[in-house]
Amino acid sequence: MMENRYERPLFDAARVIEEEAGECTVEVSLSFAGRAIQKSAKGEASETGRLKAAAVATLEAVRQAVDHHFECSLADLDHVNALGKNLIAVLVDITFEGKDIQVFGSCPIVNTELDAAVKAALNATNRFVELSSRS
Repeated sequence: MMENRYERPLFDAARVIEEEAGECTVEVSLSFAGRAIQKSAKGEASETGRLKAAAVATLEAVRQAVDHHFECSLADLDHVNALGKNLIAVLVDITFEGKDIQVFGSCPIVNTELDAAVKAALNATNRFVELSSRS
């Protein structure tokens, strides 16, 4: 069995900080290559706003983890029911080696929707983290 020699960012924690005027900040912590990376993003205090902020913060952390070898941004996020599973799905715009690509990521809702939003964003970008590690 071949060993995967490329590390992927690992999800550590996410937390929502409620603010005034219907806004929140979501802080996401990842580990990658022995480094702890923490990023935050603002969003609406609604359920969808929190989830989108978590995904945006995750993508910012991924960009930092790979030293901006590729760019990524959230195009969309939704709740999906597929094959009897409740998922968080994300659509992510990626620019890698001069090409614009749109990728899909998903994660079943196991613990919290916030955790699933972070993991869906990681799922969408994992292949590009691996490719950028080879470059």
